[in-house]
Amino acid sequence: MKKFLATSAFMAVSFNSVMAASDLESAFKESKVMGQFRAFYINRDYNQAHSKSDRSAFAIGGKFGFETAAVNGLKFGIMAYSTNAINPNRYNDDGTPNTHMDPTLFGKDRKRVTYIGQLYLNYSYKNTNIKVGRQEINTPMVGMDDARMLPNLFEGAILTNKDLNKTTLIVGHLWSMAYGTFANSYGACTKLALQAGYGCGGYTTAQSVAKYDTGNFMNMGKQATGENTPGVTVLAVMYDGIPNLKLQAWDYVAWDIANILYLQGDYTTKLGEVKTTLSAQYINETNIGDNVKKRLGKDVGANLFGLRLSVSPVGSVNIYAAYSITDSDKDKALNGGLITPWGGTPGFVQGTVTRLGYVADTSAYKIGFNVEPLKGLNLHIAYSYFDVGSKADYAAKTKDAKEYNWDLTWKCRVVKNLELRARGIYARDFIPGQNFDEYRLIANYNF
Repeated sequence: MKKFLATSAFMAVSFNSVMAASDLESAFKESKVMGQFRAFYINRDYNQAHSKSDRSAFAIGGKFGFETAAVNGLKFGIMAYSTNAINPNRYNDDGTPNTHMDPTLFGKDRKRVTYIGQLYLNYSYKNTNIKVGRQEINTPMVGMDDARMLPNLFEGAILTNKDLNKTTLIVGHLWSMAYGTFANSYGACTKLALQAGYGCGGYTTAQSVAKYDTGNFMNMGKQATGENTPGVTVLAVMYDGIPNLKLQAWDYVAWDIANILYLQGDYTTKLGEVKTTLSAQYINETNIGDNVKKRLGKDVGANLFGLRLSVSPVGSVNIYAAYSITDSDKDKALNGGLITPWGGTPGFVQGTVTRLGYVADTSAYKIGFNVEPLKGLNLHIAYSYFDVGSKADYAAKTKDAKEYNWDLTWKCRVVKNLELRARGIYARDFIPGQNFDEYRLIANYNF
């Protein structure tokens, strides 16, 4: 936070001097109000053995802020994020916490929370843009994971350049992040959390009572392993200069934790009249420093390979199939499973809830299709299967897991910018022996 305040102070001086030379008043008068109102209902029913864990919740909130008009290429933005329970019952009549209130829509201890999630300066000059401060970031291994009420947010500096033909270059450094509400689905610092998008949340050991502090910006390393680090440096290049082929390469230097390499290629062509896209991905993690070894007893070392084939045989119909496989190494952390502590879960095989494709010794498969039966109405149905091997390290014992899900999204033509969504998720052996059916109703109004 001190680094952010110092950077902001320096940038603010520059901001005022540049703006004063032109028209500071006009910049604010012409500012753009923006945000999203969100209402979210969730209901999860477990099998009989876990029926005491059944849970549901209803929340409203979203984000609201503004961005000034650009003067000499410089803009300022601020955005507040909030989630609030409808008819909250955080406690039972006897004063004990109400564990049937789903935690994934709220802050720590199922409380309502409001905070400044974005606060940035954005400068553009020709083909270069730099954004400094709190911001939304979506990259393969560092992302918002906007799966519940509020997303993950980050604090850092990101520079994007497009001077080279058909090429986008990205250089950045992130020093802190705030977990969103979905983090509360996991216990901080557990093996499942570390392989499903979330880290230690500031804790130095796995604790069943540990809670992620939603909206609290903390050091990137502390969120991941419980120890402060210099942060995460991001380098990326995206190239689409070869006909029908898109390539991207990302390298994340997570100081004192790991170097994470992400590669992806997408080739699109027509087989007759059928549009076809073949995609491949590779993720490699190698160790840096000793922070992971302090937590898990071993150094980072992991690999994932993935393939996906997508075809559009007619109209709005899209059919796809995907496959991924992870290595295993008993001498590495999590037996060679991927560590994904900052919300980045880019695997081709990923269920709506089930994220076991990052676990060591796992072969994962997914098939699905999308169709638009009516304009503005989209139906997505998918099936995911995770063949979790005996060398995996995420639960007391391993067992193959499955997930069936459907997703119906309607972009309302009567009310502009309104999107309504209904989802059904049926997870089997998400954790060995644990099955549940989950339903969600979501309304998003963007402005």
